[in-house]
Amino acid sequence: MRTTLALTLLLGCLTATFVRATDVETAEKMVKKCVTDLGVTEQDLADLKSGKVKPADAKDSLKCTAQCVMVASGYMDGSGKLLKDKIKKQYADHPQIDAIKNALEVCGGLKGANACDTAFQIVYCVQTHGHSFQ
Repeated sequence: MRTTLALTLLLGCLTATFVRATDVETAEKMVKKCVTDLGVTEQDLADLKSGKVKPADAKDSLKCTAQCVMVASGYMDGSGKLLKDKIKKQYADHPQIDAIKNALEVCGGLKGANACDTAFQIVYCVQTHGHSFQ
């Protein structure tokens, strides 16, 4: 449970920005499944959060967890392409649509070495710059 909570916090900006409140339970189940399936540990999360491990050195399992969540959410396809139009359409009436559009503009074009790295870079960008999107 603590691992799920920690990953939810790590992916917090993404979740807070892109997941509606009514979908919180579904999002938590999705994150838990991805964490379990990919073997992410509490230590992996703690090391990243504390700065002991730099984002560029994050384990592939952590990066692929970001992709797993994004794909399961329907925000990214399996090849690592962010589905910006789908996100904008889904949240067209959301009170924070401007913040969502800003996040997509700033972070949505990032490309990594593979689909997992791309998802991780996007999530990390949103988390790092989230305050400036408001």
